[in-house]
Amino acid sequence: MAPLINRIKSLFGRGDVPLPAALPEDPLDYEQLVHLDAESLAEQGILSAYTELSARLEPYAPSPLEVREVIDNDGLGYSVYASDQQYVIWEVVDGVQNEDGWERATVAFFQIVNARLKNSTHRLYALNGGNDLFGLFLTEEEFAAARRAIPKRSDWPWMPDNAQPDYGFPVDAAAS
Repeated sequence: MAPLINRIKSLFGRGDVPLPAALPEDPLDYEQLVHLDAESLAEQGILSAYTELSARLEPYAPSPLEVREVIDNDGLGYSVYASDQQYVIWEVVDGVQNEDGWERATVAFFQIVNARLKNSTHRLYALNGGNDLFGLFLTEEEFAAARRAIPKRSDWPWMPDNAQPDYGFPVDAAAS
């Protein structure tokens, strides 16, 4: 009878059964997210997103970078220039347009913003991707703490880069 009573007590949070350890608290301040949307960035929206973000960049890096967009090939090509760097988002090669414009736009935007932040303690890290792409200003310590506290890799903040196929996105390990 005692095992049955203990089982009933454990269902109500009482009894001899230990409760599972609590997960570390998520250190990210989701109220500070910047909504970006990779599709919007790729559809000739990098300059406007950078301009809109400029006021939030001011406390971290007061000197803006010059950013300009170039549209060519009858609207099928889209490149962005920041300082001395060119970012090709859409291009037509041998009559075929690339299919990774969203990814390229994400990488370009974060590299441009973080080039401006090069002398700051903060960087703009990505959360999620695609239409659910967000940015969040974090220090390296906050970035590391988030990766320790958040159990699912695909929920981690990340730094977009040109490494294909995932462009820096922290993909969850494949299930065995």
